[in-house]
Amino acid sequence: MRIYSIGFVAITPFILVLCHGPLFSLSQYWNTPFQPLFILSNAITSYFFFSTPNWRVPSFFLMLLTAFSLQWHGTVHDILAIIFFITCAYALYHAARFRYYFYMFLVAMCIIPFSLLIGEITGILLLCSYHAQILLYKHRLDNRHEI
Repeated sequence: MRIYSIGFVAITPFILVLCHGPLFSLSQYWNTPFQPLFILSNAITSYFFFSTPNWRVPSFFLMLLTAFSLQWHGTVHDILAIIFFITCAYALYHAARFRYYFYMFLVAMCIIPFSLLIGEITGILLLCSYHAQILLYKHRLDNRHEI
């Protein structure tokens, strides 16, 4: 089930951009008819993060930034979004496996000053890839021990 969640979260930004058109940031899709998809994607990610060691803090900040919409609480939302991405970088840095995702994530965050939307999408895809790779790695380990 987790791999399907990761896939759903990975394609959500593309659905938003293709169906509504590009906006300045993913958070701006809150003010579109695609708000439920935006909220569902963040809720699934938050739930998945919360059930994963070292990812509870990013989970908390993702739910908070989803609760504080950009339209009504712009400054709070922006601060929470920054903290979310910083805590994701921290979790990637302290990961026991696949540390190279941390460096790729830092590069993705460097895109943000030039295009917030592309930087966010790149960061999300890297987070999805990292968590998918962890799941596949654990699956291979479990299968190897069963033989």
